[in-house]
Amino acid sequence: MLSLHKLQLTGPAGAVKISVTEASLLQAFAQAPDARLGFVQVAQCMGLEFAQDQKTNMQVRIVRLRKKMHDAGAHGAVIESIRNVGYQLFEAVEVLKP
Repeated sequence: MLSLHKLQLTGPAGAVKISVTEASLLQAFAQAPDARLGFVQVAQCMGLEFAQDQKTNMQVRIVRLRKKMHDAGAHGAVIESIRNVGYQLFEAVEVLKP
């Protein structure tokens, strides 16, 4: 469960604080068809302009978000890279609006 007001991700293992950027990204995944976002959309959620030199920055942020999701109790592959497309969220996220 994602609380936009508290900037908190809650799961079976407890609650984890997340950044505004991470909350924006999770909300975009939750609203996207098939929970899939293109690289450009991910970059926009992160406040970046998509360019090849920004891909590493995006990957690092996704890794950090995956870790936080696992800390909250998610199991397995929660966000995976889709070759030449972007990323897909494989964990259901319920968004609580403020």
